Amino acid sequence: MFGFFKKKKVDPRKELVAVLGERELPSFPAIIMQALAKLRHPDSAVRDVSHIIASDPGLSVRLLKTVNSAAFALRRKVDNVQQASVLLGKSRVESLLLSVAVKSALPNEPDFDTVHFWRTSARRAATARALAQLLHPATQAESFSAALLQDMAVPMLFQARKSEYKPVLEHHRNSEHCLTHLEQPEFGWDHTEVATWMAAEWSFPEVLACAIGGHHGDGLVEPIAPPAVKLVSSIRDPAGEEYHDEIVTTVSELYGVGTDAVVTVLTDGAEQGHQLARLFL
Repeated sequence: MFGFFKKKKVDPRKELVAVLGERELPSFPAIIMQALAKLRHPDSAVRDVSHIIASDPGLSVRLLKTVNSAAFALRRKVDNVQQASVLLGKSRVESLLLSVAVKSALPNEPDFDTVHFWRTSARRAATARALAQLLHPATQAESFSAALLQDMAVPMLFQARKSEYKPVLEHHRNSEHCLTHLEQPEFGWDHTEVATWMAAEWSFPEVLACAIGGHHGDGLVEPIAPPAVKLVSSIRDPAGEEYHDEIVTTVSELYGVGTDAVVTVLTDGAEQGHQLARLFL
């Protein structure tokens, strides 16, 4: 169990049952579970994991396309899974596998706009990685995955509590209100909390769970997300510029980064996110 759950004496499984009912979280594909188990074994080498991934053609193609996308910004193209695994290292491969696994596990409700959801998520991921490169380079992979998955609880909540949750989500999309500020008064919880409970049940690394769960937080209490992840949480649309000025101002004032550099990151993030989204649709 994550340390911040122990401090607060929170049982994520019980909390999920209270919110989602008796509905079980979907399981990850067996091949991904095998790869994750190997990655987390202290005596395993990243090369060993590549053999497991390479045994599944679909997973191999998805991983390589993601790694080679403009959003991931590698200096040279990666041609095979073993090369990708060695180049990225265990933690980055784990984050990418979890991203693929969550995509396969989340529900696809007929009246939930899945296309908009993944296009927006992909834009956040691409933008967060680029912002992290400017602000805190060591967290680029973590920021990418956390930004991609920060709203992963929303489709689950929509499916489990549609009659109550759909109006709140529509209110959010048609106003400037932060979603958490609408969820808390209505339900007593918000999607960031539910996401951390999901992350615990899916055995995410604690650092990634914190980055996902803290994307709307002020950094004063756990969980805490990297600045890049929190900055992109204001992005609500795959292509719009509705929060560009806010992000530019914040980055310039707090980190001393020139406005032109930030504008370039945001503009490129929209385009790179569009390309990345194709892999999730």
